[in-house]
Amino acid sequence: MWLAGIEWDEAVPKSILDEWLAYREELKLLETINIPRWVHTNVGDSVELHGFCDASNSAYAAVIYIRVIDSSGAINVSLLTAKTKVAPVKQVSIPRLELCGAVLLSRLILETARVLGIEKHNIRAWTDSTVVLAWINNHPSRWKVFVANRVSEIKSNLDFHNWSHISSKENAADAASRGLSPQELVKNSIWFNGSDFLRNRTINYEKPKEVTTNLEKVKSHCAVVEDGIWERFSSLTRMKRVIAYCKRFINNLSSEPNKRKRGYLTTQELTEAQNVCIKQYQAIHFKEEILLVKQKSNLPKGSKLRSLNPVMDADEILRVGGRLELSGLSRNQKHPILIPKKCHLTNLIIADAHKNTLHGGPQLMICYIQVKYWILGAKQSVRSYFRKCLTCAQNSPNTQTQLMGQLPAARVTPIRPFKCSGVDYAGPIQIRTAKGRGHKSHKGYICLFVCMATKAIHLEIVTDLSSQGFLQAFKRFVSRRGHCSDLWSDNATNFTGAANELKRLFLTENGSMLQEVAESVANNDCNWHFIPARSPNFGGLWEAGVKSVKYHLKRVIGQSTLTFEEMSTVLAQVEACLNSRPLSVIGGDSDDIMVLTPGHFLVGEPIVTPPDQNYESHTVNSLRRWQFTQRMLQDFWKKWSQEYLTKFLHRYKWSSVQPQPKVGDVVLVKEDGLPPRRWLYGRVIETHPGQDNLVRVITLKTKNETFKRPISKVCLLPIATE
Repeated sequence: MWLAGIEWDEAVPKSILDEWLAYREELKLLETINIPRWVHTNVGDSVELHGFCDASNSAYAAVIYIRVIDSSGAINVSLLTAKTKVAPVKQVSIPRLELCGAVLLSRLILETARVLGIEKHNIRAWTDSTVVLAWINNHPSRWKVFVANRVSEIKSNLDFHNWSHISSKENAADAASRGLSPQELVKNSIWFNGSDFLRNRTINYEKPKEVTTNLEKVKSHCAVVEDGIWERFSSLTRMKRVIAYCKRFINNLSSEPNKRKRGYLTTQELTEAQNVCIKQYQAIHFKEEILLVKQKSNLPKGSKLRSLNPVMDADEILRVGGRLELSGLSRNQKHPILIPKKCHLTNLIIADAHKNTLHGGPQLMICYIQVKYWILGAKQSVRSYFRKCLTCAQNSPNTQTQLMGQLPAARVTPIRPFKCSGVDYAGPIQIRTAKGRGHKSHKGYICLFVCMATKAIHLEIVTDLSSQGFLQAFKRFVSRRGHCSDLWSDNATNFTGAANELKRLFLTENGSMLQEVAESVANNDCNWHFIPARSPNFGGLWEAGVKSVKYHLKRVIGQSTLTFEEMSTVLAQVEACLNSRPLSVIGGDSDDIMVLTPGHFLVGEPIVTPPDQNYESHTVNSLRRWQFTQRMLQDFWKKWSQEYLTKFLHRYKWSSVQPQPKVGDVVLVKEDGLPPRRWLYGRVIETHPGQDNLVRVITLKTKNETFKRPISKVCLLPIATE
């Protein structure tokens, strides 16, 4: 029915319904089947397990019989266990299904033998597929992945000599793979009693003479590249020791028995082995220079060694000539050994220096190397190795940066103050319930609202970090500053809870709330936006506001503990000071003395300003006054566009496009609160580009979870990616 595409509420076709009804009626015949529990085993009897496997387009199956030979020579065969699996919906060839049946049999017969305590040499597996026998008879590497994986499992469970071939007529698993109706099953004696040949005293276990096949064979073209012994070493120490042992073996062959060297390698042997390695690489890379130095001829002008004035020492090793012959330095420092720029020996020397300097930096590694060696282009090679060191990358990771993004529309669009705002918490601060002795202080917090367009700040004091506490502060903010259509915040739990609470208030009936409160909340509908988790750079506007608030509080109250009323008064004064700060740089033009501040958009002038002349007694037409205030507001926004917005044309940091993480890259994830070197490993499974097509947030998959992080929290690792 599923293959036919029939939905759960559709009528079943008549052909399928008739087949099912006939099958259901025949199920009653299964009551007549009796399977004995005793399989005729006694102490001292010879017990064997014989398993059969088969496959068809419908299913593949395995069945196991136990063959018992008692002391009198009588043979009893009993059905022990069987298993059948439906063939995959995806079209699979019959040989592959036969192989799946063989895998099923190998698992089932191995488990049965373990439970019954039967030795492996008393196990026999039968199949009627010569292709399966050919696959099992060869190494898994010869076959394609599907066949290779299953052949490998079969060979690990059973040896090839445990398998035998049988004709399809004698295969007891044929009934299970093709399927039988209950009426046919009752009459099928070979299924319950096993194949007839199992009752013979002697069983023929021969296989076909030629068990070969080219089916599922891997077509490979082998190319043998001889790198020589020099490229096989992973460390400089290992190279020296192997070469030293080879030299000792050669010397011992030509020496008398009493003069042969044994035991540990001496310093002289290791030095001679190292000289052999150096001369080998110098002969490959400095062949022309060595010939000219031996002839005491000048090197050509294009040679990289010309400025080093190379010389040949007594061991025929090319060294730097230099100008330090009369210095008091050691021989290796005055005439360091020349090492080619790009070769395996160079990499081993750099790796050895990195290990011996305890993962030192490039400068330390170069100083260590130049005591004995002079590597051409050493600085570039050392830095390249240092950047690829996984341990160093884990201990000093550099998180990713990207070109500074575009400002959101809420920050560059003229709009009523506080209609688009950001919110954050500062604190904790200590608040007393009242003055005098005996009144303990408790924690309080400052809730900061900042206008996204004008940078105006509104401060509220709250007593705890709960959702209800923030909702009360939000209501006070909206009551005094007007409707807030969009609110941005980080992913703090109290903000998340407040957003969920507001959503619940907007979408439910609010039957338990006062009618006026419900109407007020509904009239102040607010869209809440969360910045990405663990990325405070997305909320720099309110982070800067928190910093400014702390700046004034530390200088005004210091370590003093104020009451709630006193703290509210101080915060109001701090708010007035912050809203009187200039939005742009104060110029030197004496004709333009007005500096634009957030207070101009709130009350028409800076809030903290000397008192001006009182114009209450002057008669001003109301219409003219309204037009005058509108003209002032338009002038403010014009000045805002000309002086304030132009500050954001520059990118003072993150001024270049960096390589972006790609899907499959392995990264370290910097999590807050973890100790050093306890970064999480993650693999990038999805990237999230912004409006400028630059990736700023990625989806990562670690061993236990999948989550999103900004690229400022990840570090690319110098290892291969998918």
